[in-house]
Amino acid sequence: MSTLNYRPCIGWSAVILSVLILAAFCIPAVAADDTGGILMPGAKNFDLILSDGLTKYFKFEGGGLNALHISTDPGDPYGQVTTTEEQSGVFYLTNTGGRGFDDDMILMIAVNGTIPDDFAVHIRASGYRWTPTPLLNQPPAADEIEYIDGSYEGTITKSDFVYRPQTWKPAGNNAPGNYSIYYGQDMSDTSNTFHTIFVDLNAGTIGENSMIPDLIDSGSMKIEFEFENLETFAAFNSYGWCNQSNQGQGISWTNAVSGPGSSGYAVVGTAPSGGDTAPGGSGGDGGGSATSGYAGEEISPGISDTFNGTLAYLPVAGAPAALEPGSTASLTVPVAGVNGTVRNAIMYLFVSGSHYKDTSSGVDPALEFMVNGRSVTPVRTLTGREGGTDGPVSVTYAVDLGGMIAGSGDLAVTVRDRGRAGALCTLSGGVLLLAVENPDAPSISYEVAEVCDAVAVDTGAGVYEEDAQTVVFFSGPPDMNRISESRLVVFGTGDGERDGTQDRIILSEREWTGAFNRSGMLWSASLEAGSYLFPGENEVSVGTGAAASSGGALVNRIIVLEYSGGPVERGEVGVTPSAFRITKTFLIDNPVVSRVVLSLPAGGTAVWVTAADRADALTAPAPGTVVYRYVEFDLDGAAAASTPATITFRVPEEWLTEMGFGPETIVLLRFADGQWSPLSTRVMTVGDGYAGYAAESDGLSLFAVAARTTPDPTPSPAIIDEAVSPVSTAPRQSPLLPLLPLIAALVGFILTRRE
Repeated sequence: MSTLNYRPCIGWSAVILSVLILAAFCIPAVAADDTGGILMPGAKNFDLILSDGLTKYFKFEGGGLNALHISTDPGDPYGQVTTTEEQSGVFYLTNTGGRGFDDDMILMIAVNGTIPDDFAVHIRASGYRWTPTPLLNQPPAADEIEYIDGSYEGTITKSDFVYRPQTWKPAGNNAPGNYSIYYGQDMSDTSNTFHTIFVDLNAGTIGENSMIPDLIDSGSMKIEFEFENLETFAAFNSYGWCNQSNQGQGISWTNAVSGPGSSGYAVVGTAPSGGDTAPGGSGGDGGGSATSGYAGEEISPGISDTFNGTLAYLPVAGAPAALEPGSTASLTVPVAGVNGTVRNAIMYLFVSGSHYKDTSSGVDPALEFMVNGRSVTPVRTLTGREGGTDGPVSVTYAVDLGGMIAGSGDLAVTVRDRGRAGALCTLSGGVLLLAVENPDAPSISYEVAEVCDAVAVDTGAGVYEEDAQTVVFFSGPPDMNRISESRLVVFGTGDGERDGTQDRIILSEREWTGAFNRSGMLWSASLEAGSYLFPGENEVSVGTGAAASSGGALVNRIIVLEYSGGPVERGEVGVTPSAFRITKTFLIDNPVVSRVVLSLPAGGTAVWVTAADRADALTAPAPGTVVYRYVEFDLDGAAAASTPATITFRVPEEWLTEMGFGPETIVLLRFADGQWSPLSTRVMTVGDGYAGYAAESDGLSLFAVAARTTPDPTPSPAIIDEAVSPVSTAPRQSPLLPLLPLIAALVGFILTRRE
C-alpha cells in the first residue's frame, strides 16, 4: 500500500482573504530594529491615531500656530523654548487665542533615533474638563468646568509608538511635511528622524479670553513627566481639539517651534548616541537667521481710537518714483469733500531699496518733505533691512497732517533727496489715513500697527514660510455687538512683478491667500473681518511663501483693524427705549452659512442662533427648483418667525459650473406660512473657489439655497437635495479591527485543511 503525502491546498479563497487583509491595513515592512510602521498620511485632514488606540480627526487647514504655547510658568502664557538635561520635570500647556479655550488637549512626544527596549516615559496631566458647548466659539461658563487632578496618568513604552519615524510634526498648511518638531531643528537633515506618539490628556485649556477669573494654573494644563532610559533626546508639543470653532471640528492648533512666538520643551538624554545631542545644537536656530532680515516681527498697534464718523484710506499718486541725491519727486493726494471734523490725518510714505549704487550695501535715506509748500517732519520713522545686515534699507514715514486738511482739493507733496552721493532709493507708495468725525454717523473703532518689516522665504539663511510673517496682536473690538461691518486693511510694498499668489493674511483662524491688490509697487488688501473677531486679543499675521531670491519680498507697512456696524450710538429724538433695536452678529459653524445678523430689541434676554443642514425639505414640499442645500435655523431667546435677519452664505464655484449657473442665479428661499418665498439676495464676493451672498429675511425657519432658473439638461437630477454628513466627534477605531480575530481564524482554517 502506498502512502500519499498530502500538501496543504491553498485555494483561491485563502489567497483573496490574504490580499484583502494586506490591502485593508497596508502596513509596510520596517527594519528589524525600528519601531512603528504606520505612515502618517499627511499634515491635515486625517484620523490621528492616539496612544490609547483610538483616533481624533486632525483637521488643521490653515494658521493655527499662534494660540497654543508651552511654558515653564503658567503666569507666562506665551511661553518660551526650554531645553533641559533633567529627566523629570513640569511644564504647562497654555492658550492665548482669541477664542479662549480648547475642549481637549493632545500631547505629542517625539523621541529621536532608536528607542531602547527598556525606554519609558511617565506622564501625568491635570487641567479643566467640561462638556463641549454646541455653540460656535462659545467658551464654557465658570460653573460648567471642573478641575481634574490627574486627567491622564500613564506610561508610554517602546511598543506604544505606532507611527513610522519622520523628521516633521503635522501642522496643516504650515510647511506641510517640513515643519520642525523642535526649535532649532535642521530640516535639511532628513536622516535625523523621530518616533512620535500622541496622548489624549482628557481635559482642555482655558485662556484669559474666556473671561473666567481665579483659575488653577491660570487655566493651563499641567504636565508632569519622568523619563527612563532616554538615550538621545525627546521633544514635547501641544495640540488642541475643539468641538465648535471657525476651523470646524477637530485638531487645528499646535505650538509654534519656528519663527516668532516659538515655544517648546525638550529633554536631552542621559547617554546620547546618534542624531543631534540637543535640540538647537546644530543646523540653525529654526527661527530664521538673526542676520537674515526676512524673518517677520511681532508687534502691537500704536494707534487706537473710537469715534462717530468715517475712516478712509486715500492713495498717494505719483509713485513709484526713483530718487538720488539732489532729485525730487512730486506726489498728490486727492481729498474729496470732508463731511465733518478731521480727527486724525496721518500720511504714510514708503521708501524701498535704499542702497549705495557701487556696493549695493544698504544706507539710510535722507529725505525732506513738503506739503502744499509747507515743510513737514515725520512724527515716526520705521526702518528695516531687505535681506542681511548689509541689505537695502526700507523706511516707513508717518507724517501728521492734522490742521492741513479742510474741505476738498489735492494735497501737493514734494519729496527731496538730501542723501549721500551714490545713494539710491525708490519712493514706492503711500497712503493717507483720514479719520473724519461726524456725530450723525455710526460709531467706529480702529487700531493701527505701523511697521517696516520685509518678509520672504530665504532658505539659505534658515527662513521658511512659517518664519516669513509679520504678527500683530490687536486688543479686539470694544463691543462685540458692533462688528458686522468690521474690516482688516493691510498695506505693503514690493516688486511689481513679485508672485502675490503666495501671500497670505491670517486673522484668528481665517486665512486668505493671494488677497492683495497691486498698484505699481503698492500692495493692499481690504478684507471682511467681522465673522472672525474674538472679544479679546485678536492675532493677525501677514506673510508670504515667495522666495527672496526671485524678488518675492513683501515689506509690510501698516495693518489696520476697523470695528464697526450696528446702530448709531445716539438715540433718535422721539424714539422710546423700548422701541430701540440693536443688531447682534452670530458666527455660524456651518459649511454654507457663515454669519447671521439679527435685529433685536435693546435690553432683551440672551439670544443664541444655530444652523443645521437638512437632507431634504423635512415636512415642507420641495420648492420645485434646483437646491444646493437646505438649512434650518433654531433661535433661543427671541421669536424666530418675526426676528429680522441678514444671512451670509456661500456656494462653491465648482457646483455652479457643474450645474451651468452663474453666481447671479442663486437665491435664498424661506419656507413660512406654508409656502416657499424668494428673499432679497445679493452677490457679495466671487473668488477663492466660492461665490458669497447675503440675503434679507423677516425671520428664521427652514431655508433652501437654490437657483432662480432651471439649467440646461445635464446628467444631474432635476432637484438636488444634498446633506452634509456630520463629522464624528468621538474617538473611533478602524471598523476592521474587531474582525481581525475572525479573519485570522478563517484564514488559518483554510490553510490547514487537507483534501
